[in-house]
Amino acid sequence: MVQFTHLFQDEKTGERPLRMFSVSHIRPQLPPLRPRKFKQGEDADAYHKNGWWEGVILQEWNNGNYLFMFHSDNQWPKYVVFGLNQLRLHRTWFNGYWVPPVQESELAVEEVQREEEYNEGDLVEVRNDEDGSNRSWFAAIIVKPVGNKRYLIQYATLETEDNTDFLEKEVDTSQIRPRPPDIVVPDQFVMLDQVDAFYKGGWWKGVIIKVLSGDSKYHVYLAPREEMEFKHDELRLHQDWIDGKWTKPSPGVCISKPFCISVDKCSSVIFMYEFLTDVRFILFAAVI
Repeated sequence: MVQFTHLFQDEKTGERPLRMFSVSHIRPQLPPLRPRKFKQGEDADAYHKNGWWEGVILQEWNNGNYLFMFHSDNQWPKYVVFGLNQLRLHRTWFNGYWVPPVQESELAVEEVQREEEYNEGDLVEVRNDEDGSNRSWFAAIIVKPVGNKRYLIQYATLETEDNTDFLEKEVDTSQIRPRPPDIVVPDQFVMLDQVDAFYKGGWWKGVIIKVLSGDSKYHVYLAPREEMEFKHDELRLHQDWIDGKWTKPSPGVCISKPFCISVDKCSSVIFMYEFLTDVRFILFAAVI
């Protein structure tokens, strides 16, 4: 009987599912490894949707990211671009040993803290999935830990129903992350920049689909299938909190199944996929 650490039956309560597995489906967890370069055709695992997915490296792109193909037929999109921090060499657990074996030189200098620990007064962001598949993050402060990897937080932008104080809520550590560092964008965002848009008191993941000339405004696509206009100071560059580190997004992004993008700005190749109500529409644009 095992209990998952990053999958939930109910994210509001932090309840993690318990499942029965045969020993043949269980193996030790790999130690934290240093990022490494990959060659075309190498078998690799990509960290995606809270798990490691098997696949193969198809191509190294000019910006140091890699085009990855999933082995699973159930994964869509089939091809996604990942950064070094999202990839590891594929290994098999065979007769009590990793194949290929893990060399000492591959180990990370410091082990990554997988379950974050927060202290009273820490400034954080809290995830909210109640509005659908598009995750939004709200600024908050840690009030106190309440045990079982859960914390009482107070939002910085959401108020109680009577508007007398900021809302407090008990959340699981998996729904909390540190506040991201500021990345200054002095001039303007450009087409297909991955951004967070400040909307309804939180930061929502999106992509720039139109730059309005002269007035520092942008049309941003927010999943699912919603286009909105934002000012420059209502946007920030999107960053991902992965294995205890902030990483800039790789050019491959899937905001949600209805709208997936994979971009290499160096080679100027754009792939877009969008579900419409009755029609599947696929656009391949090349050479800007």
